[in-house]
Order: sequence, then C-alpha cells, then structure tokens
Amino acid sequence: MPTPSAPIRVFLLDDHEIVRRGLSDLLGAEPDIEVVGESGSAQEAVRRIPALDPDVAILDGRLPDGSGIDVCR
Repeated sequence: MPTPSAPIRVFLLDDHEIVRRGLSDLLGAEPDIEVVGESGSAQEAVRRIPALDPDVAILDGRLPDGSGIDVCR
C-alpha cells in the first residue's frame, strides 16, 4: 500500500501496444501515479506482476493467451 507521499504503482496488461502506450502516457502525467510495468500477454503478466508488486493492475478482459480475469486469479 502506498504511503501518503509515495506514488500509486500501476501495472498495465493489454495485447495492443498502442493501448499500453496511451495509458502509460496518460497515467505517467499524473504526479501521484507511477507505471511500474506492462505486458502484452497473460503469461508474461503472471510472471511479472508478483515481482513488481504494483498497488493496482489495469487488465485487459480478452487476450490471445487468456484474460485479465485469469491473471487476477
């Protein structure tokens, strides 16, 4: 959990790079949000999210190799 002065750490999961890039740019413009990682596949996200320990993960509902719901579980 972030402290009052620490930014909210966000992980992005979407199979479309343009979506990840757009979200990253929008969120990165906020002083209290830090994008700590991103992935284009469910399999990669399952490996990366525990290591990065984000506060929030924005997950795509449909991916070629699974879904954001599968990753959340």
